[in-house]
Amino acid sequence: MPHLLVVFTSALVVLGARHSFGQDVSRAFCGQDGRAHVMYRQGGVRTPTAEPKQVGCEHITAAADGRTIGWSVLVENCCTSYSIPTSVVVYCDGRRTIISPGQMVWEWRFIDEGKRVAVLSGPVHGEPTVASLYDAHSGKTIEMWAGEGTAPNWATEWDHQFPKRH
Repeated sequence: MPHLLVVFTSALVVLGARHSFGQDVSRAFCGQDGRAHVMYRQGGVRTPTAEPKQVGCEHITAAADGRTIGWSVLVENCCTSYSIPTSVVVYCDGRRTIISPGQMVWEWRFIDEGKRVAVLSGPVHGEPTVASLYDAHSGKTIEMWAGEGTAPNWATEWDHQFPKRH
């Protein structure tokens, strides 16, 4: 009988965790503490832990699926008087995926209701060097475009930001 009680209790914990994480986002914001805060329609608030070296967040956005949110992570930069975004956090159902393109994140957006993330990145000053498309849940790169030739559909809004090459 004790074994059955453990199995039943474990099932309740798993179902309760799934229920608490599988909620629709009502509001998300970057707080004065530099962290993202997520409020759910069904009640409850989550404040995911900050990333290493994070001093702030910005451009917090909810995907069209209503459950996935993302934000840019700000870190101190040795060569500027202001912090810069170096990665994007995708947060869905209590799970975090970190997308770090290796340079400053200029812009980013959700694609396909939050299944994919498009990121425009480059040096702190100058012009963008690459637009990348990532799987939002694994963080793996799906496609990259460096501004040459015709822009893929997910990057057409950024075409004008790349220098025209002859």
